[in-house]
Amino acid sequence: MTLGIDLVSPVGDKLDWECQELKAKFPRTKEDIPKVPKPQECLLLIDGEVVKSSQKPTNVQSPFVTQDHPDEHIVIGRFEMASEQQAMQALEAAERAYMYGRGVWAKMSMDERCKRMESFAADLERKTDDIAELLMWEIGKTAKDARSEVTRTVTYIRTAINEAKALVESESRWQEEKGIVCQIRHLPVGVVLASSPFNYPLNEAYTTFIPALLMGNSVIVRAPRNGATPHFPTLELFAKHFPRGTIQVLTGSGREIMGALVGTGRIDAVAFIGTASSAKGLLKGAPNPHRLRVMYEGEAKDAAILLPDADVSVAVDSCVSGMTSFNGQRCTAIKMIWVHQSQAEAFISQLANKIDSLVPGMPWDESVKITPLCEDTKPGYIRELITDALAKGAHIVNRTGGRCYRTLCTLSILAPVNKHMKVWSEEQFGPVTPVAIYSDLQEPIDWVSQSEYGLQCALFGYDEALLGRLVDALAYHVGRININAPDQRGPDVFPFTGRGNSALGILNATEALNFFSVPTMVAAKTDDERSVGALKALNGGDKCSVLFGAN
Repeated sequence: MTLGIDLVSPVGDKLDWECQELKAKFPRTKEDIPKVPKPQECLLLIDGEVVKSSQKPTNVQSPFVTQDHPDEHIVIGRFEMASEQQAMQALEAAERAYMYGRGVWAKMSMDERCKRMESFAADLERKTDDIAELLMWEIGKTAKDARSEVTRTVTYIRTAINEAKALVESESRWQEEKGIVCQIRHLPVGVVLASSPFNYPLNEAYTTFIPALLMGNSVIVRAPRNGATPHFPTLELFAKHFPRGTIQVLTGSGREIMGALVGTGRIDAVAFIGTASSAKGLLKGAPNPHRLRVMYEGEAKDAAILLPDADVSVAVDSCVSGMTSFNGQRCTAIKMIWVHQSQAEAFISQLANKIDSLVPGMPWDESVKITPLCEDTKPGYIRELITDALAKGAHIVNRTGGRCYRTLCTLSILAPVNKHMKVWSEEQFGPVTPVAIYSDLQEPIDWVSQSEYGLQCALFGYDEALLGRLVDALAYHVGRININAPDQRGPDVFPFTGRGNSALGILNATEALNFFSVPTMVAAKTDDERSVGALKALNGGDKCSVLFGAN
């Protein structure tokens, strides 16, 4: 073992991908399953009407199987891909609703838009239990985490409403500079296309299209293949609270449906959350890339770096939280750990013990932390990463590591990893975490600096000189640095962004309102009294909705 550290695998570096202990965590038969939610029928929202897709339906499968039928997933509904024709119908409806900025929603006052949005949020909150149940059953979130996603989404809507009101208030004044008097208003960009990922299908979608709606845009939302069912109970709410055609909700392939829409050249802004390769494929078909606004959130390979004076218990607790939330299927999950050689043995031992204490099982069990994966290909990919790392010198250092049964995989800690392993640079987005051991602080600095990703990192330690060196080096390569705390997205008023393939644009309530709007000024020369008089008459009268309330 390098660096004088002796790591021994408690499982002998053996994989058990037919683990009987994990098999026993699944229900024995269908009769042992708690009440399955009412089967969901795939529905679309087009031009204010809830409709079915015209495509051939397929089953919506949960990640759960039974012990007596391990190859048959529990079905919770039917899913249809929206056709390209329906996508074009949605686009035409959005354009009619926007009407070049003359539509009802675009011209509506911010106060009225906020009232509509507040009513929508209240109705959405009443559906918390129904939506949370679908999140749990379709993508395998624990009951607690599923409910948290819905409540956090409602909270985000209300935060965005408050930020929108503050923006309008800040614009309700005259500005005068160098002989020009004006009022500046943020006005909508037009038709916005938004897409969400499977891991936070509700929250991630709403963090893009809610600000877009508040600013007066018309919106087309593409629900993901995995994670579509939680959107279905919301369609009637959109139809109830917003003018016809203001928001459309489609299902379908991102590349096919979104690609067709972007290819028309009639989309003004895109908010895409997914992989860099998917974003590249989507945007290369845009006939007018120079005028297409793009907000993008992609992959990440967030690192935790432990300094020699790190409090190991603090670092362990933070890393466990960052590694295991939704099985590590988060962009802000800690996906690489760097530990100084002086702390390595103590840290790895405590980390392994903590991970091994987590309970795997079904998400409706309140004691469970590790749940089944909703992507059929993910267990095979996790196995591939582990096998590759073992062949190149790493060890499985936790007792419960290296185990899987169908969709339920325990979290495996691999140490020490090196640059020859796939897990060194690839984003695993699942239950496996590599640990690298360093002697020179320049090693983790170079790793972060040279990574194609740059979302966040977490630093553990208290030495001012070493922390200062890390912050000064890494601040130019990631969007957020957390000191003795795990990576996270919120609070939602703070900037959420990154560098490289991790992000383009800023996802938070305040910045998203700005992104989905154009600051537009109406101005006159201060020495032209008639023009200034006309400008202020527009502001004080009822003939103009853009100018208002300045004093």
